[in-house]
Amino acid sequence: MNHQTPVFIITGGQGQCKTTFLHLVLGLIVGLNVRVRGVIAPGHVRDGRRSGFTLVDLATGEHEELCSIDPDPRCEAHGRFYFQPVGLAFGRRALAPPDPRGTDLMVIDEVGRFELQGVVWADQLDRLTAHPHPPMIWTVRRRLLDTVVERWNITNPVVVDVGTASAMATADAVMDAVWAWREAQPFSPITAAPVPGDRVAPPALFADAAAGAPRSTPVILRRCYGPEG
Repeated sequence: MNHQTPVFIITGGQGQCKTTFLHLVLGLIVGLNVRVRGVIAPGHVRDGRRSGFTLVDLATGEHEELCSIDPDPRCEAHGRFYFQPVGLAFGRRALAPPDPRGTDLMVIDEVGRFELQGVVWADQLDRLTAHPHPPMIWTVRRRLLDTVVERWNITNPVVVDVGTASAMATADAVMDAVWAWREAQPFSPITAAPVPGDRVAPPALFADAAAGAPRSTPVILRRCYGPEG
């Protein structure tokens, strides 16, 4: 199964909205009872330059600060960013190898130069790709794409370039992969799922907050992508 289950790689140049494209794709499948695990990392900008990232656990909707450019001796320094120990631990828990009976899709935003250097999410990626896994979506900067595919020996990559790709078509392809994964499992899939062959219907993107979330929290952080979100 590991050699047949696709890894969708959303790619583009720096600042080309890979995370935004991923958010749109997830928004298109969230109403289809897809059990999503993993992380999405919305970025922050200060004075026209990337200043840090927040990490969102897609299974729970919880979030933690991951890193910033502000020096902090308590943090791990990688490049110009200082990574919060709490944020790293939070992400590593979210990226633990999933139970295939409870996961249809695994998301990692993003796989980049730090992982290629063996830090941040590198160990989690090694574990995820070493065992049978559900379909996955990674975001990867275009110039690192070939290196990432080779490093993790991705035998069935589906490359989605944000410059030319359609979020609707990508969501449709992801759902096809999810259905193939479910049908290949020895246990029954979750109930109340769409009929195989149904096309993706776009819900209202950037919908209201999950119940109980602070209203001051950005919508992208309030959104929970699990089947109950």
